[in-house]
Amino acid sequence: MDTLKIKGLQFFGHHGTEDWEKMTGRRFTVDLELTADFGKAGRSDRLEDAFDYRVVYARARHVVESESHNLIERVAWRLLSEMFRTFPVSVVTVRVGKPEAPIGGLNQSAEIELRRTREQFEAEAAREQAAATRKTV
Repeated sequence: MDTLKIKGLQFFGHHGTEDWEKMTGRRFTVDLELTADFGKAGRSDRLEDAFDYRVVYARARHVVESESHNLIERVAWRLLSEMFRTFPVSVVTVRVGKPEAPIGGLNQSAEIELRRTREQFEAEAAREQAAATRKTV
């Protein structure tokens, strides 16, 4: 399989457990790795046979900038979900960084990396949905 890597995306979002983080917002970084068969695009040199990087960027931007979550783990999970929902990929790896995270000391960044196959993601999503359904019943 082939892997498309888009690194160093930067967005302004309102995520964190502190009230000021949600009100003021801050910069977040995102790296994405999408695994699929890119052979057709390589042979044809046609955008319609590839993943349009602008769409990948737009989906990531939408998640980070229009949603608000407590944890970067949740932001990463939402990015996984969007990539699986939008593209015919077999594996997605997402890294979300929170530069200068408020951890009580100087730091470059706190980061989370999630990697799932489509099968793993769908199984986890189904378990999450089943648990949510049980709670409402």
